[in-house]
Amino acid sequence: MYKVLSNMSKYIVRDGHKIQPIFPRPFITNLSLNKYPLPKQPVPDLKQTAERYLRSLKPLLTDKEYKNTERIVGDFISDTGVGPRLHAKLLEKYENTDNWMKEWWLQAAYLGYRLPVIVNSSPGVVGQTFTFNKPDDMYVFAARLIAGVCNYNEMVKSKKIPQEMVRDDPLDMQPYGMILGTHRQPNESVDKLLHTDEATHIIIISNNHFFKLNVVDKNGILSEEKLVAAVKDIADRSRTKEKPIGILTGNDRDTWAKDHSLLLEIGNNRKIIKDIETSLFALCLDKDIPKDAFKDKNNASVRAVQSLTGYNSCTNAANRWHDKTVQFIISTDGFVGMEYEHSPCEGGPIAVLYDYILKYIAGRESARTTSSNDFPRPELLKFQTDNAIKEAIERATDVVDKLSNDIDMECFVFDKFGTDDIKAMKLSPDSFVQIAMQATFYNLLKKPPAHYESAGLRRFINARTECIRSTCTESVEFAMMLHNGDCKTKAEKKEMMIRAINAHKELASEAAMGQGVDRHLFGLKMIAQSEGMELPELYKDVGYTRSTYFNLTSSQVPFKSKSVLCYGPVVPDGYGCCYNPRPKDISFACSSFRSCEETDTKDFARVLQQMLCDMRDIGNE
Repeated sequence: MYKVLSNMSKYIVRDGHKIQPIFPRPFITNLSLNKYPLPKQPVPDLKQTAERYLRSLKPLLTDKEYKNTERIVGDFISDTGVGPRLHAKLLEKYENTDNWMKEWWLQAAYLGYRLPVIVNSSPGVVGQTFTFNKPDDMYVFAARLIAGVCNYNEMVKSKKIPQEMVRDDPLDMQPYGMILGTHRQPNESVDKLLHTDEATHIIIISNNHFFKLNVVDKNGILSEEKLVAAVKDIADRSRTKEKPIGILTGNDRDTWAKDHSLLLEIGNNRKIIKDIETSLFALCLDKDIPKDAFKDKNNASVRAVQSLTGYNSCTNAANRWHDKTVQFIISTDGFVGMEYEHSPCEGGPIAVLYDYILKYIAGRESARTTSSNDFPRPELLKFQTDNAIKEAIERATDVVDKLSNDIDMECFVFDKFGTDDIKAMKLSPDSFVQIAMQATFYNLLKKPPAHYESAGLRRFINARTECIRSTCTESVEFAMMLHNGDCKTKAEKKEMMIRAINAHKELASEAAMGQGVDRHLFGLKMIAQSEGMELPELYKDVGYTRSTYFNLTSSQVPFKSKSVLCYGPVVPDGYGCCYNPRPKDISFACSSFRSCEETDTKDFARVLQQMLCDMRDIGNE
């Protein structure tokens, strides 16, 4: 693989040879945040991908299905098959671009995705609950949050964030420059990603009203006193509910693109939307969630829905602009969270930003803040509507409310143990949790999942993710043993568990080094499409369709705070599960859809906790 010779080296070692590193044009942002060079994302060997692909299908197919898929794969990679030709074209793209997958993946996975971004694509962040004894407490908190984000933005722009490393390998820092100041613009078929490095204002949304607040003046970032006064002014001026324009952004992307075009042609709306597009971020001042929402759910599970959709149209679903990459959320009943639009980057840099803000605010807790009489008055951005927009709002409200009611979240902090105990057993914490998830899925549905775990590829320039195909023969054998209660000795159970965990660890390591299956197959498929070729049989085969129907989607997003990222399943009958492993506990956010009779999030969360405990008991034998 690649290795930087030294921090100041001009060369990278690749397969034993020195090559000059790539310093590509920064993607979206004009900032160049990498101090050390990064290699390109590799194209794996075709035959090796075929072997890994077949290995991943073993637990998911019948013997008859597997035999037929084996034949199809063999034909695909043979000298007379289409695979080598596609692979050669992909290698050409590798040579001629800084990242062969970048544009394809952005278009296919994000900007070309046509379902609503809420629940389906954009994650939320749920953290600790705060106590606001009076309205001024929330205004001060909001002011400190704004100041914290502005400070963080200056730190990024001045390149004071050190380049992160995994052991000796530097990681791509460009995503840090693509979070703030970014916006997804709706367009028919494929959206556009917009960015400004020079944003000096934010958007504050309160009771469906939109306000533009300039956060920088001739003296720099506004003082905390001025920000408090500005937030208080916004709260005072938005006591009456405004038309729910923001809910339009929660509709499917093609419908929203059409409605967006209509909206632009009315009154001053074009300028308003331009102000939203060029803002640093959005801050949503939410109303209280009704008390009856908590009768069947804990606080975190309700807040997860609030972070994903606004909860519903009667509360905060229109108090959003889902196209904005970063939306912080503060509600008067103590919720502080975030929603982020997924197109520009993965969850890791978002978690770093979120943790920084919480730490910044905590560091200001002892300070007394008063409101200033001398502050820049926020500008009210008043959308104008017509009958067509009113009808569009009704349609979007129906879509958003259905999604909000359908998504079923179970968030909890597993406090029996954390990564310290798992490491004490000399096991990988991530693999330990992943195997527990698979055992949970098998326990509930009596079949192995097509399990997607996200692996970050920030070792490579402008790279995104690879899929860890977490389901393997070893993990299924262990899950079946736990479920069936096989009469195994304690030593045999432990051996099976370790074998499953280590098999996953190997798969995760391969994926993180750019040697996974799915992105390579995706690249070959995109070459076929670009060449106008008929879709190869491999992609029509049950092996491919079943193994990419991910009915269990998971990711580890580490926060230093007791926060957790949350999102919905990627298929109607699937589960989503995100987790934040910490030394003494693990935060989880589990999801499924209420409309599916086969899945139940509460059951998944309950069984997952039991599986974690059972596995620790086995590991400590």
